[in-house]
Amino acid sequence: MNFSVRALLLMACALAPFSMMASAAPDGGLLITRSNSQQWQLRLIAGSTAGQFNGIVESDLPFSAVNGVRLAAPDSVQLQSPTVLGATLASRPGSVDGVNFSVDANARLCLRDTGSSGVRIYRGDSLATATLVTAPLALTSVDSCGDATAPVLSAGTRKYHPGHYVALLRGTDTQAIMAASIKPGVVGFMKRYSWSALEPTKGVYQFAEVRSDLNWAAAHGMRLIVMIEDKTFKVELPTPTYLNQYALRNHGGGYTVVRWAPAVATAFKALVQALGDQFDGNANFEGLATQETAPGLSYKVLKANGYTPEKYRDLYIDILTTASSSMPSSRIFWFMNFFPVNESYIASVASAVAPLGVLMGGPDVMPDNPKLVNKVYPFYNQFQGRMPLFGQVEGICYQQPHLSSGYKTKYWTMLELFDFARSKLHANYMFWVRVPTPAVPGAYSWLDSLPVIASNPVIAP
Repeated sequence: MNFSVRALLLMACALAPFSMMASAAPDGGLLITRSNSQQWQLRLIAGSTAGQFNGIVESDLPFSAVNGVRLAAPDSVQLQSPTVLGATLASRPGSVDGVNFSVDANARLCLRDTGSSGVRIYRGDSLATATLVTAPLALTSVDSCGDATAPVLSAGTRKYHPGHYVALLRGTDTQAIMAASIKPGVVGFMKRYSWSALEPTKGVYQFAEVRSDLNWAAAHGMRLIVMIEDKTFKVELPTPTYLNQYALRNHGGGYTVVRWAPAVATAFKALVQALGDQFDGNANFEGLATQETAPGLSYKVLKANGYTPEKYRDLYIDILTTASSSMPSSRIFWFMNFFPVNESYIASVASAVAPLGVLMGGPDVMPDNPKLVNKVYPFYNQFQGRMPLFGQVEGICYQQPHLSSGYKTKYWTMLELFDFARSKLHANYMFWVRVPTPAVPGAYSWLDSLPVIASNPVIAP
């Protein structure tokens, strides 16, 4: 049966909890309604054309309840922190979806638009009688938004969808596996793409797989982070053929590219620029990830190939700055752990790129690893609040034994690892490598992380 837009709006009005009247209503928009002193509604009402709203509601007091209404892919409603509610709403012509939320009556609330598709915003009890407004919009006291032009860490001009992501290893990263990995609390995926596959010949890029995965992500309401693989852990060159001379055998059984070589750095930046040109504007493209800073090479090999810690420091500042510029609406995930010869340069790089929207984190959540505890984890405390942070649970983390007494289990449980990442590493994003079976008897696998992810969809200290 074909309904007119007017009839659909009247129908939506009659269905609780929608608080709308359709008389002489505009042809769609985002309707903001205050139901009572503590309860609010956001409704994206699509008229004759589809609509999409991306935004956040900021509060100076914690939200007490958040409930999505008629959500369907790619809709997403999530507390990004106790005081920041993120919403992505996409309505087909004639449909309505939205979110209800509750907060203290005295809370200061600010609505910010973080990249909608021309949706008009209205405030009132119905579209027929609502007032047309613009964002940022102070929903309560006039100073709720503060400086309306100030950047917002949780959104601003860059995407920011913190939470739990499934990290996929090549060989176990098909879309069928991705579909099977969509579980409660999972926000998206981080997938590795070999540099050699992305650039089969010099300056010629092949992004069909990335494009297909982003289309899949959009269809399933997921985010995708693209990791460029320039380090392998098996006998497989990560480089395009014209850069194979810069690939060195590493301690992990694979190859590491000589990242600090000018020819390599130039080619890598060109690849990043090309990816940005293609995908920065894609709503489901969360951003780009680098591989760990640890090259996995002996100092003798490093020195023989022109390595100095200063070159490495300057390289990362250059790469991350270029990536941020090439992807002005996306995020750059900088995987750091060990920095040969001068570990303190991790802080030098972080200080230089923190204002650019870069996120910092590492590939191992291992509370009893002395090298990480002494050399790497202090940087998380140092940069907490200055830049978003993340942690990744790797295969080895699922089989990490407790090295001190007082624990009921032999190995660190997934809840214990999560609590450590949340409270000690101050993680905003968590990456869980999809390891389907325990490596040793009594250890854990990715499946054991699922109850933790489902119970803790919002990562907040």
